[in-house]
Order: sequence, then C-alpha cells, then structure tokens
Amino acid sequence: MTHPNPWRAPSKIVLAFTLAFTSVAAPTPALAGPWTKGPGELYVKLGEGAFLSDSFVGPDGKVVKGTKYAGITTSAYFEVGLIKGLQVQGLLPYTIGINTFDDGVTAIRSGGGDMLVGLQASPPLGLPLAARLELKIPLYDVGDSPEFFGSRYPAFGDGQIDVTLWLGAGGSLPGPFYTWGEVGYRFRTEAFIGDGPVDKREFSDSVAWLGQVGWTFYKRMILAVNFIGVMALAGEEDIYTKSYITLGPTVFLPVWRGLAIEAGFDPIVYARNSAPGFSISLGVSYSR
Repeated sequence: MTHPNPWRAPSKIVLAFTLAFTSVAAPTPALAGPWTKGPGELYVKLGEGAFLSDSFVGPDGKVVKGTKYAGITTSAYFEVGLIKGLQVQGLLPYTIGINTFDDGVTAIRSGGGDMLVGLQASPPLGLPLAARLELKIPLYDVGDSPEFFGSRYPAFGDGQIDVTLWLGAGGSLPGPFYTWGEVGYRFRTEAFIGDGPVDKREFSDSVAWLGQVGWTFYKRMILAVNFIGVMALAGEEDIYTKSYITLGPTVFLPVWRGLAIEAGFDPIVYARNSAPGFSISLGVSYSR
C-alpha cells in the first residue's frame, strides 16, 4: 500500500500507502502499486492495525461464529530500489489475536503472521507499469495450537507458502485525480511451515486484485478509496480457501521532509471461508 514519492515527482501521480498489516481473518496485502523505486530510493512504514469481527478462523481452518474477535497487528513494511526498474519489498507482521466468548472465556495468541517478500520490475518505458513476484512465508506453525482451549484459539493464517504474480498499471485522471490497479494470480501450495495441520488440507489457486482511486489536494494530502479482493477458483466444495472483498477509504498526510501519517478503514463487503468484519489502521511512513 504505497505511493510514488510525492516529494520526488510532484507533477506525477501520487497515491496513499494504506493498511500494511496481515490479520487472521482478512489478510490484507501490502499495496505496492506500479511505481518501482529507483536506485537509492526508499519507502518504509511502521503501522498498527486492528481487525474486528464476530467470527474467527480456528486451527482447523474453518470459520467459527459466535464470539468477539480482535486481531491487533504491528507491522514493518519497506520498498528499496536496487537498480533502475527493479526494487525489493517486504512486510513483517506481529499479531495478537483475542477471542472473547459468551461463557466468559478469553483465548489469546500472539506471534508472527504472514511475512511477504517481493521483487518488482518495471519496463524502461517511462510509464507506471510493473510486474511483481511475491512470496508469502508464514512465521508460525498452524498445527502448533494451545491444548487447553483447543479450537477456541484463533489461527494466524493458513500456515502454508503461497506465490503470487502481479501485473499493475496506473494513470492520471482529469484534474488532481489518479487511479491504479493490479491483478494477480495466486499459486496456493500445501507446503506448510513446521508440522502443519493434522488433517489434509488443499487450497485452490486464486485471483487477487488491488485498486485505488485518489484525489490529491492541499499540500499533497491524499484521500483515496481502495478496492481489494481475493477470489478462490474452486467451487462451493472448497471449505478452506478464503475469498473476500474490501472497499474503504484511506488518507495520506505529509508531515515533514518525507515523513507522513497514514490511516485507513477497510470493511469487508463479501466473505467466503473468511470472517466478516472491518479493519482500521494507522501508521507513520518515510520516503526519500
């Protein structure tokens, strides 16, 4: 969820960096956009996010209803330009998942979430076009669940390695407006970190997308709307692969010499094999 450097290229498109955290029920990906950093250019963000729902995903990989769930995630995200037209990027999250049940029981887990590592390239055409290869590496073992409460504990994610190939493009709209979008194909594997689940789980490949329409106004402030989604390619018989769509606003507020405050709100408007709810985020970013 980033923007091209508005201090480096104010006459071109700029866009907000929105929520950069991974939550248990709705794993929102970091939005890189099709603007690839040049050599020596840098973007980093420290973010805090929360996902709230009346459901959660248990260690068995299925949605459990009838509880109050809160997922609090602290994350660090970065983009670094390597050579002209090539950058590396990554997301490192730490999550605290809290379930509160009607019988008074509270179950809490904490630990690393789904780390993302990506390599993005843009052709030398002078246009905001990019292709990115992204790897998801869980920092947890989905089979390592506390025994006392069992399925009352939330899972941190699906627990296996995924690879996504993204293609993106952006452009200016009339006036101080811009838009960009990315479409990705996600290869879901059954290569689990650690021991993995005791049962056999298979995940369907998925189509993912990221999109944003924004408005730049007073002193390069940005107000934008994000459209994010993942749709599994399997039918109703797939009970594990998550599908969801979020649609919500984000704001980018420059503060001083590359520092900015960023905030977002992402309600889930569609969910399948994924808990419904909404996420909020707040972060501090730096660009140079």
